[in-house]
Amino acid sequence: MIYIHLLAKILSINDHLADMPKYSSKTNLVWEAFLACLIIATIGFGIFSAVENLIYQILAISITLILIGLIMYYARIKAFSILFEDKHVVVKYRFINKVKHINYSDIMELKYINASKSPTTNEIKFKEAEQNLSLKFLSIEYESYIEFVKWIKSKNDKIQLTVFPSDNYMNHRLQEIYGFKYRK
Repeated sequence: MIYIHLLAKILSINDHLADMPKYSSKTNLVWEAFLACLIIATIGFGIFSAVENLIYQILAISITLILIGLIMYYARIKAFSILFEDKHVVVKYRFINKVKHINYSDIMELKYINASKSPTTNEIKFKEAEQNLSLKFLSIEYESYIEFVKWIKSKNDKIQLTVFPSDNYMNHRLQEIYGFKYRK
């Protein structure tokens, strides 16, 4: 009887492990928003200190606080973590109680973006309710990106792969696997 109970627990753990995410990432929007707020506050304080007229000082403080509030609101509704599970993609928004599920069959494009002086990002373009939407998030680790591409292509082989800029080394690595026409 105890063995049956233990076997049931092991099977339930295996079922739970099967639903665990294969790959995950998140946005770095919170950090960027914090830096933007800090820069705006510094500029606002500089203008406040440089101006002697009380009306201009109040205006500088008001505009600074409004801009900081808008940045915080934008970061609050746009910050998310993304989980690539076996059945679908789960997007969990970090500061609002919203979870979005994206089927792999709805994903149209996976883009690898490696612009200079900025973190490497991925972008997925997908269809939802007859609309074309996209999500940008921090890239899957460089070493495991090819494995991730193979895994996601096994879920939907119609996903178009794109690398920006086109002379990036990741473009060469994808061409080694999928050939020169991997984007089509």
